[in-house]
Amino acid sequence: MKSSHKLFSIIGLSLLCLVSASAQTGTTDAPLFNKDGLSFSYPAGWAFNDNSNTDAQQMTFGRADSDAQITVFVFRTPVTTPEKVAEAKAVLVDKYIASTEKSFEASGAHPESAPASTDIGGVKSGGVRIRASLDGVPGAAEIHWAVVGNRLIVLTFLGPDKALAKATPAWDAIRTSIKIAEPAPAAKPTPKTKP
Repeated sequence: MKSSHKLFSIIGLSLLCLVSASAQTGTTDAPLFNKDGLSFSYPAGWAFNDNSNTDAQQMTFGRADSDAQITVFVFRTPVTTPEKVAEAKAVLVDKYIASTEKSFEASGAHPESAPASTDIGGVKSGGVRIRASLDGVPGAAEIHWAVVGNRLIVLTFLGPDKALAKATPAWDAIRTSIKIAEPAPAAKPTPKTKP
């Protein structure tokens, strides 16, 4: 039975290996992620890898005693028009969903997808719930997306059903507390006076 839990973890990790990771750990004195205009709370005891690069901020959260995994992906380029939102969804979200389904299929599962919705930082999200059973252990990958503060955010909640049930408070803490800070206005140059 543990092999199916590892398969869920392997699927999650294989989907997120876009760049090399540098490990960081959440502790009781640091329950807030706050970097480059993105902030959110996360529970103590959850460790994360920050895989951010120039295109996106990306953190993967997990616990040593859990097979659940939470991923936060925030596209750095502002999406300010409906056309840019549609393009970002087609290029990033749709391909990510297809890749997740293919990973389940490659592991011998028969994934079933259904629409899903939640709130991300107070904004109603679009989403999909991909159900699958690996070695007889039922689980899911929930993928949700929304534009918050003109940035596309994609959240993933992945793992066996039992682990997801226990990790739901962490999922709720992260997704509901996400904030995007408006960039500070550029300082106007001070006119120089002639002596």
